[in-house]
Amino acid sequence: MVLAVASAVGGENRPWAWIIGSAGFIVIHTTVSASRERSIVRRLGRNYDQVQRRAVLVISDLGQLSGDQFGLWMVDVYLSKIHWAFTARAPFLLRERVLSREISVSLVDARSQPPLLDKQAGPHGKCFHENKSLLWINEKIHGKTPDNAWAAMEPSTNEELSESYGVLNVSPLVDQLGRGCVGVLAIHVKPEGEVILKALGALRSPHGLHRINRACVELQGLLVR
Repeated sequence: MVLAVASAVGGENRPWAWIIGSAGFIVIHTTVSASRERSIVRRLGRNYDQVQRRAVLVISDLGQLSGDQFGLWMVDVYLSKIHWAFTARAPFLLRERVLSREISVSLVDARSQPPLLDKQAGPHGKCFHENKSLLWINEKIHGKTPDNAWAAMEPSTNEELSESYGVLNVSPLVDQLGRGCVGVLAIHVKPEGEVILKALGALRSPHGLHRINRACVELQGLLVR
């Protein structure tokens, strides 16, 4: 806003100090943000084995809650990072903040997951942006339920999700006070009827909710340590 107002003033009255100061602030702020995000990715590299083991433990916990059905589950860890992309319009280089899939864990499920996601769209982005957990289920098959994020999604998004997921649970990676979100923990199963019912029982149970929340806190601690 300062740059817009200052640039509208012409001649010798133009406030160059404000213009230079504002531009400097933008550069410094961008540099600090980028450095912080690169630092989180580097921490993942140092603690990769611990983060991966914690993701495997999520599968173990939910497998026990679903009647020892460990092969049902897939777990993804998405982290917030800056992504650069070329565009056909000026300035020809787009800087955007995305959710990048850094870890995927599954015992038998081999479904391909998107490497980059919009941090403002879909269940993953909505979870990260609003800093709250979401449970998505195919409403056309299982009917309306008060805890289903289906109604909050665009019809095209629901159709796309229905092709890949039977149930999708996304939770922010935050500390014990619900702050310092660095990404999203995504837990999901195939779009198969019997699998979905078993998964819902585990994800909606108090034990399931507690274990997912504990996993998010521990993962966040590993990434910001």
